[in-house]
Amino acid sequence: LKLSTFGWIELDGLPNLRRDVQAASMNAVSNKRRDGNSTDLSLEALDTEYLNREPPSKRLKMASEAMTRLDLRGSGSPGGSESFEVDIAPNVAISAEWADVIDQVKNAIVAIRVTAVRSYEDCAAGVWDGTGFVVSLANPKEALILTNRHIITTGPIRARATFYEHDDLPIWPVYRDPVHDFGLFQFDATELRFTPPTAISVAPSELRVGTEVLVIGNDNAEKIQILPATIARTDRNCPEYHDNYEDENTFYAGAGSNTSGGSSGSPVIARSGNCIALNAGGAHEAASAFFLPLDRAVYVLEWLREHPNEIPLPPRGSLLARWLFQPFDMLRRLGFTPQQEADVLSIAPDASMSDRQKGLLVVENVIRGTEAEQKLKPGDVLLDVAGKPCLNFVMLEEQLDTAVDQEINIRLSRAGEIMNIVLRVANFHSLISHDFVECGGGVFHVLSYHTCKTYNIPISDRGIYVAQSGFSFGLQIPVSAVITSVAGRKVTSLKDFEAALAGVPNKEMFEVRWFNPSANEHRQKCSMIRMERTLWPARVWDFCPKRPNTWKRRSWVDECSISMEATSVKPEPVESSPVSDARSRASAEPDSDATPAPLREDDSFGYPENSDAAISMVQPMLCTIVTQVSHEYATDFLQSKEENKSTVIRRFGVGLVIDSVSGVVLTDRYTVPQPLVEVELTFGQTVTVNATCLFMHPHHNMVLLHYDTSAVKDLPVRSIDLDDGDESPKTEELSAGQILSFVSIHSDHQLSAKQVTVGSMCLKVWPFPQPPAYRGRNLEICNLNDTLHGLGGLLIEPAPSYRIRAWFAQFPAGSLRYLAGVPVQVFSAVLSSLGLRPKWAAKLGRPIDPKLSVAALECEFEEVSLAKARREDGVPLENARALAACSSGGRRQILRVGRITSGGGCDGILLEGDLLLSINSKPVTKPHEVEREMRKCHGPDAGSSVSSMCWRVQRSRQPVDLDLTPTLLHSDGTEHIVVFNGVVLRPTPRAVAERGGPTLQFTKPGQGLYFWYVYPGSPADTFSFADSRAMRNLGWLVQLNNEATPSIERLLEIIHSGKLSGCEWLRCHVMDAEGRLSVRALRPDFEFWPTVEIVRRKSTSDEYQAPTW
Repeated sequence: LKLSTFGWIELDGLPNLRRDVQAASMNAVSNKRRDGNSTDLSLEALDTEYLNREPPSKRLKMASEAMTRLDLRGSGSPGGSESFEVDIAPNVAISAEWADVIDQVKNAIVAIRVTAVRSYEDCAAGVWDGTGFVVSLANPKEALILTNRHIITTGPIRARATFYEHDDLPIWPVYRDPVHDFGLFQFDATELRFTPPTAISVAPSELRVGTEVLVIGNDNAEKIQILPATIARTDRNCPEYHDNYEDENTFYAGAGSNTSGGSSGSPVIARSGNCIALNAGGAHEAASAFFLPLDRAVYVLEWLREHPNEIPLPPRGSLLARWLFQPFDMLRRLGFTPQQEADVLSIAPDASMSDRQKGLLVVENVIRGTEAEQKLKPGDVLLDVAGKPCLNFVMLEEQLDTAVDQEINIRLSRAGEIMNIVLRVANFHSLISHDFVECGGGVFHVLSYHTCKTYNIPISDRGIYVAQSGFSFGLQIPVSAVITSVAGRKVTSLKDFEAALAGVPNKEMFEVRWFNPSANEHRQKCSMIRMERTLWPARVWDFCPKRPNTWKRRSWVDECSISMEATSVKPEPVESSPVSDARSRASAEPDSDATPAPLREDDSFGYPENSDAAISMVQPMLCTIVTQVSHEYATDFLQSKEENKSTVIRRFGVGLVIDSVSGVVLTDRYTVPQPLVEVELTFGQTVTVNATCLFMHPHHNMVLLHYDTSAVKDLPVRSIDLDDGDESPKTEELSAGQILSFVSIHSDHQLSAKQVTVGSMCLKVWPFPQPPAYRGRNLEICNLNDTLHGLGGLLIEPAPSYRIRAWFAQFPAGSLRYLAGVPVQVFSAVLSSLGLRPKWAAKLGRPIDPKLSVAALECEFEEVSLAKARREDGVPLENARALAACSSGGRRQILRVGRITSGGGCDGILLEGDLLLSINSKPVTKPHEVEREMRKCHGPDAGSSVSSMCWRVQRSRQPVDLDLTPTLLHSDGTEHIVVFNGVVLRPTPRAVAERGGPTLQFTKPGQGLYFWYVYPGSPADTFSFADSRAMRNLGWLVQLNNEATPSIERLLEIIHSGKLSGCEWLRCHVMDAEGRLSVRALRPDFEFWPTVEIVRRKSTSDEYQAPTW
C-alpha cells in the first residue's frame, strides 16, 4: 500500500484503500459523458434561488432530475472515470428539503489547497487539494475550518481556501490531532467579500445506521461536488492504509458514497443540516467510503472556545497501546467468560436491540519501550478505566484526556482472568515531532509515535527520521531511514543531532549509523558523509504551537560563535531582507576543499603491478573521476530516469592527465556536466583528491579539471604523450580494420585491456535533447567493432610503441550516454588551441591561464559525400579535385553548414546549406582542419583580438567568397544562479540559441532569466509558475510587476531596492520556449523561501586560483 504525493493509495492483494486527497500535480479532469454533459452534480445544478421561483411540486421534480445525472460509479481516478446513468428510485431522489439543506451549508464548505514547504514524516514537499468546512465563527478574526489531519499534516505548510462565491483567503493551521484524522485551520472571516460567513454545526450523536447523508466537497479536485450515501455501519475499526500515519483507537462509519481524491475533509451532512462525520478515505476499487466520527473534534472545539488565550493543545492522553473493537464471539475465543459477558450486558439492560453492547475493546498491540509493553498483552479485554465501565472508544478517550501525565487504574480480562493494573497516561502531543533540522539539503526530525508504531521501533530510543536525504546524505542514506549516531555520538533527540552536526567542520567526512525500517532492515549500517554547508547552510526550525501554528528559525548550535571567530562579521538577520545571499550565509565555514595530508616517502604506494605491459604504461596517465550534482541545481544537462528519482546525481568517468606538474586533467561533459559540481579524482586506487572545473569547451565534449598536485606528489603520475598537430610530424589517421589495444578503466578503479578492431570514423550529428541542453558538435569520433566495457580509456598501438591513437569518452546523448573515441589529432588540436601542449616537458607546469578561451565558429557542420555535392550542388571540378586530394582515412567528403547559432558571429553571413570549399585558399574537409585555421586567427598571445578568415563556399550552385571572424568563446556552463521563491533562475544557456529558439535580447546566451527547475512546495510550485503542460517547466522570467528583468543582476537590484517589500502578490510575466507570454500571480514566502544567489568566484588576477562558490 503506497501513498504517492498524497495521490492514490493502492495495495495489491488486499482491499485497496485510499485517502481522498487530490495531488495538485495531477491535472483535474472533469468527468464528461460523451454527450458533453457533466456527470457530476454540482451546487449550480441545485441553485436554490432558481428552485425557489418554482412551485414545490416542480422543485421536487427538478431536484430529482438533477440527481439522476449523478455519477454513481467510477474508478475514482482523475483521468479514468467511467460512469453511466441510473434511474433513481423515488425514495432516493433529492427532495426540496435537501435543496434547502444544501443552500444552508454551501457557503461554509471550502476547497483547500495545501503546500508542504518541506518534506516531513507523513508527506513529501509538494501541493495537494482537499476539502474543509467552517465550524466556528465565535471569533470572526479566528474562525475555524475543520478538515483531515492528512490534509493539514504535521510539518510546515502554507494553505489557501476557496469559498463557494470564489473568495480566496489564506488559512493557517491551528491544531493537528496527534492520533485521529482531523485538524483545524484558522482564517479571518472579516476578509470575506462575497461569501456570507457561515458555519456548520457538528453533531456526532446523529451518526446512526440508515441515516441518509450528502458528502459535499472538492471531489476529484472539482470545486463543490455532491455525493449521496446512506450510513451502513458505525462500528468499523480504523482503515489500514499501510502508511506512516494511520488512525487508531476510534470507530469509523462506512457508506457507499464513491468519493475520490480531493474530497478528504468533506462534511457528511444529515437532513438536519448538521455535520455528523468527516470524510477521510475509501476503497480504491469500490464505492466504499470511510467517515470519521467527530466526538473528539467536538471536545477540541469546546476546549479551544473555553481557552481562547492558551496554547491550542487540548489535553490528549494515550496508554501507548492500539485497541480494536471485537464482538463477543471473538472475545469468547480469547478466553472471555460467559459470566463476564453477562456482567457487561447488565450495565444497560434496557437498551434496544440496535443500541445494546455487541463487543468490547481488545489490545491489538503495544508500543515498544513503554510501560504498556510490560503490563499489557495482546488479547487483553478492557473492562474498566478509572473505576468506570469502558465499553467503547469514546469512553476510553474521555477518561484518558482528563488524566494526562497521571496514573490511572485499569481493569481487564486476560484469558478469562480479571486483572487490575496501573498505567501512566502519556501526553500524546509530546510524541509527535514538529521541530526539524536542515543540513546538507536534507530534512531531519525526531521519529514520531506513528512511525514507531508502524515499524515496531522503541519509542524511548527513537532516533532521527530522514524526511529528505538531500545532497550530503542522499547517496548513502535513503528517505525514511532512522539515524542513531552521528560522528560517534548517539542521537536520541533533535538537540543531540544538532550538537553532533555542529561539531563537524564544513567539507569534512563524518560517520553516520542508521537503519531502514521501511525496508525491514533493522540492523544498523555505517556510512561516511561529507558535510556540505556552502550551498545548504544548516538551519534549525522550532515549532511554535500558538494561534496559528508557526515555525521559527534559530541559530545553529555554536554557529554564531564559530562564525564570529572565523570571519569577525556578524551574520545578517534572516528577517532583515527578503534576500539571503548564500555567499554571506556560508561565510562562517571555510570555503576551500579539504585535501588529504601528503604521503611520506616510506608510505608511498605507487601504482599496482600488472602483467599487461599496456596497462602498466597507461595507468599513470589515467584517473577515475566521481562527480556529484544536486538534483535542484542540475541546470546544464538532462538526467536519466534513475537520476530523476534521486536527490543527488552521481556519475563516474575517466580522466587523462594533461599536465602532471600543474595538475590538469581532461575528461568529458557527461562525467562533468556543469561547473557547479563536486569532483573527486582517484589515482592508482590509492589517493583521492578534490578538483575544480577549469574550462568547459562550449562545442566539444571536453572539460579541463584542476587538482592540487601536492596531494599526489608521491605517486608517479605522468602526463599523456601526444603529438601536436602544428609542430610535429602528422600522425596517420585511424582507418577501418586497424587492430589496436583498448585500455579502459571501470568505476571500481580497475583497469582492463583488450584487442579491438577499428570500425568507422565519422562526424557525428547528435540529436537535440528536450529541453535544450548541451550537445556536442563538430567533433569526429571513432567507433569500434567490439563491445566496450568500462567508463572510457585510451586506444593505443601494440608493443613496442604503445602510441596513443584515440581517447574514448562518454558522450551525453540527451538523458543517455554514448561511448566513443576521439582521434588523437582531434583532441590534441583542441588542447593546442587552449595553449596546452603536453608533449614537451619543458612547457609542463607553466602557469595556467585563468581566462582560457577558444576561437570558434557558431555553426554546425555535416558531412556530405563529394559525389553528392558535385551532382546536387554543382561543386566545380577543380574544387572537387582539391578536396579529394586532401581527404584521408578512405573518406572523400565535403563539409556542409547544417545549423547556425541564432545571434552568433556567422549568423547572417553563412547560410544553412552552404558547402565549404576552402579557408584562406586551403581546402578543408574536416572540422579540426577548420579549427586549425581559426587558431591562426587567435594566437596564444593575441588576447581578445581575433582576425578574420576568407571563406569560399558553394551557395545555390555558385561559389561565394566570405569574410568571417571567429567568435572568442570562454568556458561554458552555468556560473550564476538565483533561487527566487523556489524557481531556479539562470542565464540563457547556449543550447537554446543553438537549437534556434526565440531571438530576443534576453534569450541570447548568457542573458535573461531562464528557469528550468521549480522546488516542490515552493510558491512557484503552489501558483503554477511553470505550467507543466504549456511551459514544460522551462522558459524566461521577463518582467516582475512593472520591472523588466533582463538579467540576474537586474533582478537582484530590484529586490535590494525594496520595490517588492510589502507586495502581497507578485505579477510574474513569463515566456515559454515558443515565445508565448503569460502572467502568473505569485504570493512570496520569504520565510521558507528566501532569495538565494549562488555565484562562482573567480580570480581577478593574472595568476590562476581555484574558483569557489
